[in-house]
Amino acid sequence: MKTQIEIQKENVKTLLDLIKENPDLPIVPMVESEVVAGDDYTTWLGSFGKAEIDHIWDNGEQIYFYSHDFEELVQNVLDEIPAAVDDKIADKTATDAVDKYKWEKSIVVQIGLP
Repeated sequence: MKTQIEIQKENVKTLLDLIKENPDLPIVPMVESEVVAGDDYTTWLGSFGKAEIDHIWDNGEQIYFYSHDFEELVQNVLDEIPAAVDDKIADKTATDAVDKYKWEKSIVVQIGLP
């Protein structure tokens, strides 16, 4: 079983490799809610989790990840299309609409509890 420090070293190495390979991409740290569950303090202890390349879209209320949220976003668009529209046309319309969102390729770093 790997120790916490071994896992952190691997995660940080992956992050540094991604930065070297993609120096122009923004780095987006995503902090799990458990890390900052209260507002009693001004700083919190977290740990580096998985780092990966993904595309993100911020609609002003929530950040979406292409790899995790695409199908949900397509379904949201489908829910707005009248039922009378052919299913294949509706699916293509919804998929094309979500593909056209302003997705930004980014290095996403998960920050979790130590």
